[in-house]
Amino acid sequence: MTDTGPGRSPRPADTAPPPPHPLPRRFPLLLAALLLTSAMSMLDQSIVATAGPSLTGDLGALDLYSWTFTAYMLTFSVAMPVYGKLGDLFGRRAVYLAALVLFLAGSVACGAAGSMGWLIVFRALQGLGGGGLQVSAFSVLGDLMPPRQRAKYQGWFAGVMVIANLAGPLAGGFLTDQFGWRWIFLVNVPLGLLAMAGIRVLLPTTPRKARPRIDHAGTALLTGVIVCLVLVTDLAGRYGWSHAAVWSLAAGAVALGAVWVRHERRTVEPIVPLGLFRNRTFTICVVVAFAVSFAFFGCVNFVPLLFQTVEGVSATRTGLLFLPAMIGMAVATVVAGQVIGRTGRYKWFPVASTALATGAAGLMSLTSADTGTATFSLLLTVMGIGVGLSSQVTTLVAQSTAPRAHIGVSTSTVGLARNLGVAFGATVFGSLLNARLAGEAAHLLPSDVADQVVGGSLEPQKIDTLAPQTASAVADVYSNALSTVFLSAVPVLLLGLVLALLLEDVRLAARGPGGAGSPGRPGAPGNAGGPRGPEADDGGSAGTAGAGGDTGSGAEPDAPGGPPRT
Repeated sequence: MTDTGPGRSPRPADTAPPPPHPLPRRFPLLLAALLLTSAMSMLDQSIVATAGPSLTGDLGALDLYSWTFTAYMLTFSVAMPVYGKLGDLFGRRAVYLAALVLFLAGSVACGAAGSMGWLIVFRALQGLGGGGLQVSAFSVLGDLMPPRQRAKYQGWFAGVMVIANLAGPLAGGFLTDQFGWRWIFLVNVPLGLLAMAGIRVLLPTTPRKARPRIDHAGTALLTGVIVCLVLVTDLAGRYGWSHAAVWSLAAGAVALGAVWVRHERRTVEPIVPLGLFRNRTFTICVVVAFAVSFAFFGCVNFVPLLFQTVEGVSATRTGLLFLPAMIGMAVATVVAGQVIGRTGRYKWFPVASTALATGAAGLMSLTSADTGTATFSLLLTVMGIGVGLSSQVTTLVAQSTAPRAHIGVSTSTVGLARNLGVAFGATVFGSLLNARLAGEAAHLLPSDVADQVVGGSLEPQKIDTLAPQTASAVADVYSNALSTVFLSAVPVLLLGLVLALLLEDVRLAARGPGGAGSPGRPGAPGNAGGPRGPEADDGGSAGTAGAGGDTGSGAEPDAPGGPPRT
């Protein structure tokens, strides 16, 4: 120890902040490869949308067409926790490349599919790779850089994801019109090979565990739970919540979930260490990610219905009215990352996110058939900005609460919560919409028109052919029903706001290697406040500090004296 002068306590040399951790050589090229794989995996979630007529005209089986979406999202969701854990065990580069090979193989197979049945099978294969690409890209950032620096780059990734989702239908329509529907899949091949070369050459290898153990039983059980949950949302959207298959799958999800939790508590190397959830901050991030996705995407799915049936807007103009919201979301995501990178403060972004989204949803519920499209587009933009403020922050903070050995798991857990939120939001709000439509239509419309509204056969173009009084009543029916959907999002977002306020107001670490903490700081493996040796595999919960555990998770304490001396 050294003399620090009169009136000052001596400070151990090993508590000094570590030097900045150097990024890999030619990091901008590596970053471009990571962004490219992330964009490809997100594009393929929606790129099929505008290729439907050409695709079904060639392959037939229109009744199976929706499964081209479901198959991809199902295996995409299943793959996320698996790839997160495998990357932690075997090293990120090998697992990343394996996911990319699987994604490209699925893309080639989809482009060569000779029937709708085989296309669905190959879309499932493609989803297995796509989920791995999404998790691995964010996990690599967690491996390479400390939390505060990571925030700057994760903001760009989240922005690219938003743009990719928006561009998917546009890209699909262009490729289908110019080259045929098969090229919406085959276009991935040259892009993927380019990204593969960059990752293979530029991404450094990470150490793998000496004797990794794969939790086969836990993986199988968790896969069963996710499959049941995704199919519940799909079948409930098709047949309603009262259908026997929906209840059977829901019961299966509960039963498998109970067995999975019991297994994970006892296994040595669980697929998802439940100890992570003993950290309050980690749990809040998972719940907020689910709640925001549930509310936002549940609402947004039905906004085109409002624009086209209530406001009489064309499909093309509907897409243009969405642009401000998507751009606002992307910009807010990038700005949030840059600000967190400079200041290290993250708490008030989820708070502002849920507050803005709650206010926008509440105001949207007050709209009527007389509300103009400009007003509604403005409210949608406010909600988009709100969602953008937290879309990457939850992942960033969850990574920062986990031990370095569980960076991939923490990333995939938040991603899975977000995906399930999207699926359940669309289904639950869809059920609310249908129930309210039935009640409003029976009360305000002639029986023949009411049957068309409830059955979903009343196309926007047909509304202009109705008598003016009936057409106005149809607009009121849809407006009243959609107001219920928007109002239902408010309590979900309020829950997210309350939880966000419970986050501790601390700063993320600015220096040192990637992961939760860094040597000599609380939260770093092997140091005070962090997991010690084998206990790190338990989620690091024993080493968290305080109720939230933030000071044990890559956060810098605000006290001037630095970490406590031992």
